[in-house]
Amino acid sequence: MTADPLYAMERLQEIADLDLLSADVDPILQDVAARAATHLSLPVSLISVVLDDALHVAGSHGLDGLWLGKTGGHPVEWSFCATSVRTREAYVVERATEDAYHRTNPLVVQDGVRCYAGVPLISSRGYVLGNLCVVGLEERTFTANEIAFLHEMAQTAVARIEERRGRASAAVPHA
Repeated sequence: MTADPLYAMERLQEIADLDLLSADVDPILQDVAARAATHLSLPVSLISVVLDDALHVAGSHGLDGLWLGKTGGHPVEWSFCATSVRTREAYVVERATEDAYHRTNPLVVQDGVRCYAGVPLISSRGYVLGNLCVVGLEERTFTANEIAFLHEMAQTAVARIEERRGRASAAVPHA
């Protein structure tokens, strides 16, 4: 039996090394999230960091006034994004109310999520940090071109995250 990648200590250490729970991450990722939502004509886009027990929102678009905008995350058990951490592949749910895994998810039942498309954020060291995803309140089919666009935006997000790591390590004086 293969260990669940969600709990891999090396992956969690990469998240810690990148300081992805810091508030200064959000400003460098907001426009990536906004571009994804706008391009796919969906109300919400998230750049998530998937921890072993929770999903943390590192950047977002469209969360103003929503509880997720206030809490900044939710339990990992509710996370659509955790699937990509486990598979390293895009994950798409076009009809969440009919999806065997998600139809009872509080995000679907209480918040009205009807569609989801997310792609993994993979660091240059090969660890899946979380996802870039878009969420809608109506059922929706996603095209291969739309998923390819999300992959491009995910690469942009990872590049910005890793640039930030580079700036932080350059600012540390060397002995």
